[in-house]
Amino acid sequence: MAKKPMKKAAKKPMKKAAPSKKAPAKSVSAAPTKGSGIVLQPKARQAVKPRNTGTYSYTQSEFIENIRAFCGLPKRSQAKEVVEDIAAFITESLRRGYKLPLMGLGKLYVRQSKARLGRNPQTGETVQIPARKRVRFTASKALKQTVL
Repeated sequence: MAKKPMKKAAKKPMKKAAPSKKAPAKSVSAAPTKGSGIVLQPKARQAVKPRNTGTYSYTQSEFIENIRAFCGLPKRSQAKEVVEDIAAFITESLRRGYKLPLMGLGKLYVRQSKARLGRNPQTGETVQIPARKRVRFTASKALKQTVL
């Protein structure tokens, strides 16, 4: 019995990819350099108002989007990676007992609190509160003057 030649499936023409919708590129600018002859304007940076207007608190998604816009990163994934790396660095540094200066914001450090006696507010009986480590933040003078 002779084999019949197999029919080849007709190839469908490939669809063209839809053009991606990108915002027009903003010109990134810096301070003018000596002898360059080019006058560049500084970046315009402004935090976007959070959607929760009752408490004015950002969701994680809003925070990452703000970081992306502030740093001029093209992708959210890059901004998320930056935020996660900074959080990991701060956590590891505080775990080791290092003091972290946050330029323009203040200092983060770990402090040991002493064991003390406290009172149960319902019954009034004294309760032993154990010693423990606490994370402390001291705001810088510049931050206090700007915010308060």
